[in-house]
Amino acid sequence: MIRKGENLDLERIAEFDVFSGCRRTEINEGRLTVYDKGGDIVGFIVESRKGLLGRPYIEYLAVDNHYRRQGLAVKLLQAIESKHTGKRLFISSEATNTAMLNLLKNEGYTMSGRIANANLSGADELYFFKQIN
Repeated sequence: MIRKGENLDLERIAEFDVFSGCRRTEINEGRLTVYDKGGDIVGFIVESRKGLLGRPYIEYLAVDNHYRRQGLAVKLLQAIESKHTGKRLFISSEATNTAMLNLLKNEGYTMSGRIANANLSGADELYFFKQIN
């Protein structure tokens, strides 16, 4: 089940969260959505507070390693897409994250730009968009 994140979810999210930012703030602002699989939080997605260039932007998408390759990331992505009909939705990924790049390609996202050496690892950050109809 996909639902809004709650503060009770924070401990479980921390077990597989590799991103910066404050999940508590994102939950309190209503920007964090979780995939709840029978009471176990196995994935989350976060919308940006301000967007990107005035358009909706997904900041983070994560699924617990034990639950990957089951279509959960797609379901989380589609949940956010459904809120933005008629808009361009943006998301980004490190250039080295092959799984995410394949997901975005398969879901119809188009690359729109690159920031070289944007990540601490030195990897480029690639930006994508999808026109939501």
